[in-house]
Amino acid sequence: MFLLSNIHNKNYKKSYPTESDVIFDISAKQLGNIKNAAWKELQEGSIVCVVTSTKKVSTFCKVTAIKGLGDGDSDGGETFLLFGVVIAKLMPESNMGLMLSKFSVKHQYLPNNKFSIGFNVADLGTALDTLQVRTRRGSESVGDLKAMA
Repeated sequence: MFLLSNIHNKNYKKSYPTESDVIFDISAKQLGNIKNAAWKELQEGSIVCVVTSTKKVSTFCKVTAIKGLGDGDSDGGETFLLFGVVIAKLMPESNMGLMLSKFSVKHQYLPNNKFSIGFNVADLGTALDTLQVRTRRGSESVGDLKAMA
């Protein structure tokens, strides 16, 4: 399972009006930062949670596609889009730091369970597999979501 940082609350529908189901974007420059190496592990079917400025964990998505735009951003790098569909909600939503502490998550780029500067993509592996979330089928674990993806 992956955590993605959108702490600046970028509006993807407004930023990419001709694209449907964009849940995250990242530039080639950001991907050049070793802290974001986990991006390479993302694939169709991956389970992700995008964290906004509230620092709350609430919505879980299944990745449906990853696409480079072939554009050049202000630094001359390409923009990459992550597409997905909502498959679960955490009810009630939870403070990211408190939840990661509760599950004893240890990640070198999440000091004190907060995103470090320049860090956008965290692979949490199996750390949250026992977390119960609400799906259309009822309560399921994140591990169950991953197994069905």
